[in-house]
Amino acid sequence: MGWTKMAKINLTRLVTFSVIIGILLRLLLSVTTYHSDLGAFALAGKYIVGDNRPLTFYDALGSRTDMVFNYQPLAYLLPSAAYLPFKSIVVTTGDLLINRSWITSLPGSIQPILLLYKLPMLIADLLILLFIPNLFSDPRKKKISRILWSLNPIAIFVSSMMGQVDIIIALFLLLSLLSIKESKYPKAALFVALSALIKPIGLILLPILAISAFHYHKKISSALFSLLTGFGIYALGVLPYISSPYYRYYALFADQINKSTFAGIAIASGTVIPWFFIAYSFAIMLFWQKRISLNTAMLASLLSSLVFTHFHPQWLVWVMPGVIYFILMQRAYFYYIALLLGWLFVLLSFDSSLHYGLFIWISSSTLLLPASFNNLFINLVGLSRALLLSCLLLLYSGGKSHPPTV
Repeated sequence: MGWTKMAKINLTRLVTFSVIIGILLRLLLSVTTYHSDLGAFALAGKYIVGDNRPLTFYDALGSRTDMVFNYQPLAYLLPSAAYLPFKSIVVTTGDLLINRSWITSLPGSIQPILLLYKLPMLIADLLILLFIPNLFSDPRKKKISRILWSLNPIAIFVSSMMGQVDIIIALFLLLSLLSIKESKYPKAALFVALSALIKPIGLILLPILAISAFHYHKKISSALFSLLTGFGIYALGVLPYISSPYYRYYALFADQINKSTFAGIAIASGTVIPWFFIAYSFAIMLFWQKRISLNTAMLASLLSSLVFTHFHPQWLVWVMPGVIYFILMQRAYFYYIALLLGWLFVLLSFDSSLHYGLFIWISSSTLLLPASFNNLFINLVGLSRALLLSCLLLLYSGGKSHPPTV
């Protein structure tokens, strides 16, 4: 048997092994970890599925102070659709899951009910695993992409531990990339708009898609159609909720939407040019001049919204399908490792409820680091954020390497 054939067989076995391990890890972590954010989807599911209030669930909270719905409508409607077969359980437990104390009071360190409420996120995660090889024509890259996603710690963290809808955003953005590969720009804009109906960050990608449609069809009308498709779908999704004061206050105009614009260059008292706008504009200009690819422009735009803010660790999953495409096309595996390392130390800089405190059998008061480690750790986090910024800057070069000169 030749070495080439043996390598193909070994890679196939590695894919199978990685997928099995990845799925088992997801299942195990989904029933042993809990974060309070999951309670919002459970409670929304109770209102939407149990009380049949898909259009008025924002108002159902009323004057409650223990929970707010601060995401866009699809963030709650899509998980609730997955909860439909389990209506009786959701009605009974949806209000209880907002309290960690209720979960930890249950007997045992494995709680299957957590799997139920994380099911929509796990489905999205596994759909990415299914679809991501379609980005590539090379059979070897198809297999490696599946390995990278199966064992991707960010994906596992978001879908199985946090149980956050950011993984559904990643799925929609992957479907957008697949539509772009088929040169179906309105379809790509549709998927971007659906991602924005979970969290509106995807809206920044619509101008880039419009430019790409113009490059491809050489028609302004094609660019406008893609742009209007995206913003139109988003507007239609928002319209049924616009009359709700709770939706407008907590979701549509929520404070976290402006987090990416905090850091900037002060040019006068009270006047700041956000670094995000600078980096985003730069990505658009480079793409307009065809100096970077469409995937790279989208990746740079999303990453620029993160590196200049105190982002939540789960947000980095938005870029991971694009990152896997980038590193396999550029053979830049160091880029993948750098992103993962940067993400890991940023994650550890948050309070324990976002890492070891997620495990329902661990008390958040245990495993605290000695005070002497604080200064060292602060420097490591700063270095990690600089590493993520370096990853962004590298995208502007297209990721291409050049031979050294003497």
